Amino acid sequence: MADTAASFPVHYRERYQEKIDTIPQAISDILSTYSHIPKEEQVAHVLRLRDRAWKRFPYPCLGDLCFLELRPSIHPAYKDHVLAPLKKPSADGEPEPLFLDMSSCFGQDVRKLAHDGALVHRLWASDIESELIDIGFQMFNDADKMPRDHFLCPGNLLTNSPDDQLKVLDGKVTILHASSVFHLFSLEEQRKIAHRCLRLLRKSPDIPTLIIGCQVGNKTARYAPSDDSAQLYGHRYRHSEQSWREMWTGVCGSAEWKDKVKVLDVKTTEGEGETRPLTIIEASKKEKEITWLMFEIRITFA
Repeated sequence: MADTAASFPVHYRERYQEKIDTIPQAISDILSTYSHIPKEEQVAHVLRLRDRAWKRFPYPCLGDLCFLELRPSIHPAYKDHVLAPLKKPSADGEPEPLFLDMSSCFGQDVRKLAHDGALVHRLWASDIESELIDIGFQMFNDADKMPRDHFLCPGNLLTNSPDDQLKVLDGKVTILHASSVFHLFSLEEQRKIAHRCLRLLRKSPDIPTLIIGCQVGNKTARYAPSDDSAQLYGHRYRHSEQSWREMWTGVCGSAEWKDKVKVLDVKTTEGEGETRPLTIIEASKKEKEITWLMFEIRITFA
């Protein structure tokens, strides 16, 4: 591993955590009871597959193992507004909810939902790297449980290419998860992604849809510093709570959506305690304005 990583820029290697002593309890439970991987084998199993991915994709979330955090499950909306509807059987003739995890990495969050009792056929995920999806199936040992065709690739949020697999879900998604996605892009690109999210959402009149997630933010909205230690794979534009609401208000009020969106409700909170990644806690020691922005957006169409 060291020989391969040595070719990467130093700020990538600084994010690489070579070893861990234990797997966090929540994902260890999934590996034990859902994937049937003995606890004594889990650390080696996770690190071996993470290292395989890291050789191709030196993303900070792989280097520092933050994919083990299972972010949706610690979101305030998870239990009642994400998991509950995905577990509840639909009445005859009632449309079923559909969950999409955008930029899913190894698909750890849809496995958490499946482990918690969500109906698997309602769970979808997307990424731009098929190799990460393949490694996810090895990570969770569930090719016999999780439908491979529910992992859409490429799921490119900025393209209108006919090859974009996300189109299969246009107008069908009722719960959309987008953690650590928007902050990777410029403000203008984020607006385009917001438009893409709206096209994915189901347009049932007067029935709210939900977008949840979390991302790097800032007390005052700004572009990340030019010396950001993960510029290529790191955050670019950091929203404040106000600017995040303003962006969604502007998109929903645009010519494409102003007559289609009936209600927009954007809630934000700054993550505290266990809801903040360790990387943000460390970064806040140097940058006092950096925050961890958790959001919950409800959109009702006319």
